[in-house]
Amino acid sequence: MGPLVAMDISTSGLTAYRETMNVIASNIANMYSTVTPQGGPYQAQQALLTPGPSFQTTLQAAFNPQGVEVAAIVPQGTPTPQSAANNGLQQQTNVDLVLQMSQLIAASRAYDANASAFAVEKSVETRALQLGQNA
Repeated sequence: MGPLVAMDISTSGLTAYRETMNVIASNIANMYSTVTPQGGPYQAQQALLTPGPSFQTTLQAAFNPQGVEVAAIVPQGTPTPQSAANNGLQQQTNVDLVLQMSQLIAASRAYDANASAFAVEKSVETRALQLGQNA
């Protein structure tokens, strides 16, 4: 593995999980939004993460770093049944607060893990540079 490749991989994870947490925060913030610019109730979204290129593809491409990225942000589940509100029938959002909070915790832990991996790799690279200067 070349220098800084591990840092590139950790950085891709940091970026992907930051965007995932932003999507979850948007879901929670819009939990009670029954009317959106599109006309219906807010529908929960989720970030779909995809891995970077495979190891074989990476080797063929002169070892470009692998990582993770957000492939798409897509609707999550289906809308809930209608309920009475404001003298008329409006649909409710499909945001499940418990599910969103558990996904937020998981994304936060993944973000922290990538930040820790980045810090470790940074200290390894720094130490390698120090050893190279002393040689």
